[in-house]
Amino acid sequence: MNPIACRSRTRGLTLIELLFTLLMISALLKLGAPAFGNLVEQARLTATTNQFLTTLHMVRSEAIRRGTMVSLCASADGATCTSGADWDGGWLLYANPARSGQPSGPDSILRVGTAWTDPSVTVTGNQPVSRYISYNAIGQSERLSGALLMGTISICAGSNEGRTIVISSSGRPRTSDTHCDQEP
Repeated sequence: MNPIACRSRTRGLTLIELLFTLLMISALLKLGAPAFGNLVEQARLTATTNQFLTTLHMVRSEAIRRGTMVSLCASADGATCTSGADWDGGWLLYANPARSGQPSGPDSILRVGTAWTDPSVTVTGNQPVSRYISYNAIGQSERLSGALLMGTISICAGSNEGRTIVISSSGRPRTSDTHCDQEP
C-alpha cells in the first residue's frame, strides 16, 4: 500500500453523522429556549420596575427641591392626565401647587414619559395610586385632597411572576415579588 495514497483521502462527515449532530443541536435548543425566554421576560420586568421606581424617586426629589406638591399621573398624550388609564401607556410629571387633577399649563410639566419598555408588560395601581401619585414639600406621599397616600403598583409580564412597588405612609417606595393573575 502506498502511504501517500492513504493520506490523500479526504475525510468528512457522513450523512448519518451530520443528521445525528443536527438532532443533538435541536434537542439542546429545545431545552435552552424556554430558559432564555424566561430570562428575557425577567429582564423586561426588572427594567420596567426600575424605570417606575426611578420616576417615583424623581417625583419625590422634585417636590422636596421645589418646596411644593409635585404629581405624577397616567397620560396617553403627554399633555394631560388621562382618567381611567393604567400606568403602562405613559405618564406626566408636573408641579402641582394648586393640587389640581391636571397640569395648570405647559410650564408646569416637568417631565413626560412614554409607554414602558415593552407592550407586553402591564403597570397598574390599586385604587389610591391608580391615577395619581403626589408628594408634598417634605417628601411624603399625599392625595390631592391632602389625605395620606399609600398604595401598591403591580408590574406584570407574560407569566405569573411580577413585581410590586409599595408606597408606604412616609412616601418611601419599596419593591417586592408578587404573583400576577393573567387572564387566559
